Amino acid sequence: MPQVANGTGVNATGPAMVELTPSSPSATTTAPNSNVSVTVPNTSGKVTFSLVVTDNLGVKSAPATATVNIQAPPTARLTATPSTVIPGGAIELSGGGSSSSGSIASYTFTLETNPA
Repeated sequence: MPQVANGTGVNATGPAMVELTPSSPSATTTAPNSNVSVTVPNTSGKVTFSLVVTDNLGVKSAPATATVNIQAPPTARLTATPSTVIPGGAIELSGGGSSSSGSIASYTFTLETNPA
């Protein structure tokens, strides 16, 4: 089986899941394995990856690049109607103003404080 070495020098039977970070920015595979599964940084925005291949004579290619857009986390918006209520009264909570660059799959409403 091919070997995968990440930037920390740890070897695993490939293809492997690796996390590329500023302190460990690269992963090298041994032919014929040409794939690495990458955990993208825990951030949003654009990240660029590059690939350089080396032949059996040690000659390196020019870099090829791929840019990936990392989806931003959703934004929660909560409204309570009415905002003031008598003890034991009813209110309506709405997360309808929430947004996502994908689609929202669920809304979890939680009572954060409970009067004594």
